[in-house]
Amino acid sequence: MNKKVFLVFMAAILSSRGLLADEQPMSFIGEEMVVTSSRVGEPKRNVTSNITIIGRDEIVQSSAQDLGALLAEKNLGQIQKYPGTLTSVGIRGFRSETHGNDLMGKVLVLVDGRRAGTGNLAKIMTDNVDRIEIIRGPAAVQYGSAAIGGVINVITIRGEGSPSFFIEQSAGTSNYSKTALGTQGRVDAFDFSGSFSISDSGDYSTGSNQKYLNTNYCGQSLASFNVG
Repeated sequence: MNKKVFLVFMAAILSSRGLLADEQPMSFIGEEMVVTSSRVGEPKRNVTSNITIIGRDEIVQSSAQDLGALLAEKNLGQIQKYPGTLTSVGIRGFRSETHGNDLMGKVLVLVDGRRAGTGNLAKIMTDNVDRIEIIRGPAAVQYGSAAIGGVINVITIRGEGSPSFFIEQSAGTSNYSKTALGTQGRVDAFDFSGSFSISDSGDYSTGSNQKYLNTNYCGQSLASFNVG
């Protein structure tokens, strides 16, 4: 084949491939990043710890109002509920502390990488949460003896876009009601997000009109605010 004809032929092939590429744009999905295992962001495939991530989509689709209910719904850990809206979690034989100092427990709960100050999962709402990272097994090297059983890191939403506001009202059986409101946004380099909810439930009745006093569920008031 003549050299000039060959060059023209190759140029035609390359240009046709370029047109096809323009007609079929490529998509890219970034790797899921985690920060709890080593306290710095890294791809999940590089993490050696046994870690589970609950993303924002799962949180929004869930009916859970607090962290304890969400973990119970996802069957993550051994959830134990006590009277008075107290909820603890057990991981590999160790349990979070619901009374007093959270460092007395063996499963550490964090909010944005810092101690939540409580091991009571019922106190941590999910309305303002972006994702949750759960380490099963010892993490004492990074977080101390309170993390022998594991770590639960609740990462809140980072505000973005123009400031916005929302309010939601929910109702259910047994006179259940919940009111939630929140806000998020960014102003220059300052971002913020926050939410507040209050819920309550009354007595309940059976199909035969027998009435039972509600001794299990107490009214809850939960709040979360993040400034960056």
